Amino acid sequence: MRLVVNIPTYNEEDNIADVIKNVLKSAKSMPKLDVHVLISDSHSPDKTAEIVKEISKTNQKVHYLDVKERGLGIGIVKGHRYAVDKLKADILAQMDGDMSHDPSTLPEMVQFIEAGYDLVVGSRLMKEGKNLLGWHRRLFTRGSAFYCKLAWGTFSISEYTNSYRVFTKKLFENVNFAKVPWRSKTYIIQPAFLYAALLAGAKVKEVPITFRDRKKGYSKAKIVSYTFDVLKFGIKVRIERSKTFIKFLSVGTLTYFVNAILLGLLYRGNIYSMKVLPNAILSFIPVSHPSTKILFIYLDRLFVSSLISIEASIIINFFFHDSWTFRHRNREGSKLKRFLKFNLSSVGSPIIQLASILTFVQVLHTSEQVGLAVGVIIGLFVNYTVNLIWIWKEHPNQGLSEKGAN
Repeated sequence: MRLVVNIPTYNEEDNIADVIKNVLKSAKSMPKLDVHVLISDSHSPDKTAEIVKEISKTNQKVHYLDVKERGLGIGIVKGHRYAVDKLKADILAQMDGDMSHDPSTLPEMVQFIEAGYDLVVGSRLMKEGKNLLGWHRRLFTRGSAFYCKLAWGTFSISEYTNSYRVFTKKLFENVNFAKVPWRSKTYIIQPAFLYAALLAGAKVKEVPITFRDRKKGYSKAKIVSYTFDVLKFGIKVRIERSKTFIKFLSVGTLTYFVNAILLGLLYRGNIYSMKVLPNAILSFIPVSHPSTKILFIYLDRLFVSSLISIEASIIINFFFHDSWTFRHRNREGSKLKRFLKFNLSSVGSPIIQLASILTFVQVLHTSEQVGLAVGVIIGLFVNYTVNLIWIWKEHPNQGLSEKGAN
């Protein structure tokens, strides 16, 4: 198998020879891999290109690619594309060209790829990781990680903005680059690619690294612009991730009114407090005391009305969710099978609603509508979680029709 280590550069004449030397040195710890180094350079006006080309004359495992345009994301994406298409890479790695990343960690990261992970991220923020940058950049790293956790809902990940990563060719091909701002002049490619990898269903592993500040040259990081890009990207992710829940709430609101209206008509002939029918639809069923009682539950008109209205809302819920709310997610099996699973998964919500209705009417002596409203709100969140986990699971390759990284 071939591993290509992609190192995007711009004006790294002071560091690039040592970086290449250290990467090739780490290759000795990976004897089963054919390790190559690719310098994807943003047309540096200094001697970076000259140095790399000179090294490549005596070492066929060192390659130079002039990507011409400036930008970390451009160097990363075009470099990986070249590594896959021209160098026939099976595994892709990336690291900075300023000696911030220690290539001696590379063999450990590759081991996790060989163990079945799709993406291995070098983390400064996990246990045993170290960030030796200045305080303002450490603050940015931690602040960005905290913000991404909240915006993305990915609390199991510690590192979001580091560029030291190893991943499979398959993952690179599956990432939807149409949704990754890889041409941006800031470093937003780093968190954006990570998010795109998660959307593609990547199995992610983090390993601790020590991140050192460069000793030579100067940093190209534009912290203020980068911060705004991270904030904007987080808002975009949050909106996208909230669309499904907003649809779920919309359907829930509709079915709540169906439930409430049907319950009122069946039980009292009312819609809320407004009298609509001269008698309840189920007026032939007695209320409470003359009814059969099992344990503490009367099998009376309220109980039967509640069951019918709840099941009606479940049926409507299912058809709206299946054709609208969750249509972009993985819908396994036939519609009948999903409907039966939905009914089974919805058992908790009706029980909560029924218990709430009976409690508010028979114990608190208030309206059945108050009990229904409370039960719906509690059951809503239970149902949403079960729906995502069991019935309409997220498809690992959703939305990957356009690659956009050519």
